[in-house]
This record gives sequence, structure tokens and C-alpha cells, in this order.
Amino acid sequence: LLDFKVQETYYNKIVERYMQFCAAAGRHDDALDKAFASLSLDNVDQKISPDRVLPPGGTVLTSIAENTSSTELSVLAMSMRKLREAIVASSRTDTFAQRAYVFIIRAMILTATYESYHPALLHLLYKIHPSTPLSSPELHEFVSYHILDLSCRLGDLCDAFLVRKRWDFRDKRVEMVLKALMHDDWVNFWRIRGVVDGYQRKLMGWAEEGMRKHALKCLGRSYLGVDKAYVECCAGRTWEELKLKDGVGWELEGNKVTIRRIKAK
Repeated sequence: LLDFKVQETYYNKIVERYMQFCAAAGRHDDALDKAFASLSLDNVDQKISPDRVLPPGGTVLTSIAENTSSTELSVLAMSMRKLREAIVASSRTDTFAQRAYVFIIRAMILTATYESYHPALLHLLYKIHPSTPLSSPELHEFVSYHILDLSCRLGDLCDAFLVRKRWDFRDKRVEMVLKALMHDDWVNFWRIRGVVDGYQRKLMGWAEEGMRKHALKCLGRSYLGVDKAYVECCAGRTWEELKLKDGVGWELEGNKVTIRRIKAK
């Protein structure tokens, strides 16, 4: 894969298979989101051996609904990593390298595989961009991903603000995310989450659990009982999900949630 022509052919094949995968998964409700969510780098390593990376021929799996953690997606993820490593090894920073990295970063953000998108994001911004500049909209897009990754996944607001200053970055929605994280403002955090694009929403997902736990703790310390809808609004999840995934032990009576009961003296 050190040959430039082979890299380009390999990239085109990855894109073709990726689009086929998305089209096939899109025919089933939530199948694509579940397939992305099921993928991790550990799963890729366990399922795919090096000699099976993007095998020639074959078709996309026919029943993604039955197997959302698709082997096809694992093959694609491993193939993207192989291509990325080949581009780095060949010291390539031309337009092709830029396009390949843009595609890989976007795809890996959707799978929440930070082991893949984080180094690729740094390489794109600090190695490829100085040689082959991104367009202004794309530079804005990927700097926003860098800032959100630092603040939401790593919880490093200091570095996030340093990156914002270094790139002279201005974006109202990203600013609101940073402000919400600084002040543990779950109300604005969930509100902003509903208006950002899918890639930014996925990056914000790294901070969801911490924000949700903080909101639930505040409710537990402040109220004896509240409306069910208010709890769902504060936590960003339905009551059923809070019981199942977060282990909330509060009692539901009609549309009222009893958080604490006053003990009789």
C-alpha cells in the first residue's frame, strides 16, 4: 500500500463498500445507528485478521438487521486504519491524503472509535493542512471536532480553549457546549445536542453520562417529587431507559416521580 496508485484504488473500494453498507443498513429502522454503536477497535481486532481486510469480491451482508455488529463494518474499519497507516508511512500530504483523512475521520466519529479518529484528526490538522490547506468550511468543521473531543471525551476544557485560541475559532454552538460543560448546565447541554449535526452530536455523546449523572444527583438532592416529564427532560432519556440503563430507583405513580419520602417521626 505504499504505492500511491494502489492507495487510491484501495480508497475507492473502501468508499464503495461503505456506501453499500450504509444503504443496506438504512433499510432497517435504527440498524445503521446500532451497527455504528456496536463497533469498537477491540471488536475489530477480534473479528478481523489482517489477511481478511477488505477481501476481494463478495457482497455486503444481506441481513444487517439480524447482525448489527456487522462483520462488514469491522472489515471497513480495519481497512480504513490500514489505509491511514499507509498514507502516514508514505509521508503523503497531497489532496488525496486530505480527502482520505476527511472521509476516515467522519466515518470513525460515527462509530465513536476515538482510537482511530483522534490520531487521524491531529494528523489532518497539524500535518496535512499546512501542506494542503483545507477549505474554510472544512477547517471550521474539523477544528470544531477537535475542540469537542477535548472537552467532551477528555474533559480537558483548558486544552479545548487553547485550541480555540490557536485556530481563532468562533462558533456559537460549540461555545454553548463549552459553557454548558463549564457550568454543569444540563438544560442547555441537551438543548444544544438537539440542534448540532450528527458528527458533533456523536462527540457530545462522550459527555452525556457525566451530565446525566450530575442532573440526577441534583434532582435527588433538591426535590421530594417531580413530574415524570421533568425528570426525562433533565436526564435526556425516557423514564424506561433511566430505569433500565441508569438504575434509577425512584418510584413512579401515574405521571409523578417520588424521589424521597419524608420519614415519620
